[in-house]
Amino acid sequence: MNAAIQKFVFAHDRYLALDEVRTECGSAVERERMHIEIMRAYLEVQYRARMIAGLQYADGMDFAEVQ
Repeated sequence: MNAAIQKFVFAHDRYLALDEVRTECGSAVERERMHIEIMRAYLEVQYRARMIAGLQYADGMDFAEVQ
C-alpha cells in the first residue's frame, strides 16, 4: 500500500476513534479539548485526502482534480 494511503487510513482511524469517545467527556474543559483534537484529526484527514488526489492528478488521472 502506498505510504500516502497508509497515512490517510491512520488519520481516518484516529478521527473515528476520537469521535466515538467524545461523548464520554465529563467536564466542559474535557469536551473542549476533545473538540479541538477532533478538529485537528478532521483537518489531517482532509489534508491526506488532498495529497492522495494530488498524487493521482500527477500520475495523469485528471479525474481527481483538487479544487
